[in-house]
Amino acid sequence: MRLLGTLLSIVVVGAAAGCGGGRDALTKEQYVSKLNAMCEDFSAREKKIGEPQTLSDLVEKGPRIVDAFESAIVDKVHDLTPPNEIADDADRLVSLADRQRDVLSDLVVAAKDGDRASVQELVVKNATLNEQSNSIAGRLGAQACAGG
Repeated sequence: MRLLGTLLSIVVVGAAAGCGGGRDALTKEQYVSKLNAMCEDFSAREKKIGEPQTLSDLVEKGPRIVDAFESAIVDKVHDLTPPNEIADDADRLVSLADRQRDVLSDLVVAAKDGDRASVQELVVKNATLNEQSNSIAGRLGAQACAGG
């Protein structure tokens, strides 16, 4: 199913996110470097798992992809404290990463239920989240997270 391949090839973009509380703010360069490292980590994990091509592949591999996204991106992005100059973009990226994790989780559930219509709808939602993340990551200079 080509749509699933498209979904997973763009997931890395949702990895660009970050803001946290109670820690010293990073410089923009440090922040972008950490984002890039997170995206590279997720990309490597995703590559190792393999890209689902069918609904049954998604049922099998999807939970591992969601777990990888959670541990490589979502868990870490909340610990980053961006500098004030990029705080709004960073907050938006955190929100997008959280929403993308939820969409990916819902995608796995839809695949397990054999609900192709929901799978396709969720793929579109994920693509929209990725476009938004791509734009922000590119603007910040986080090229590993900006797709391409």
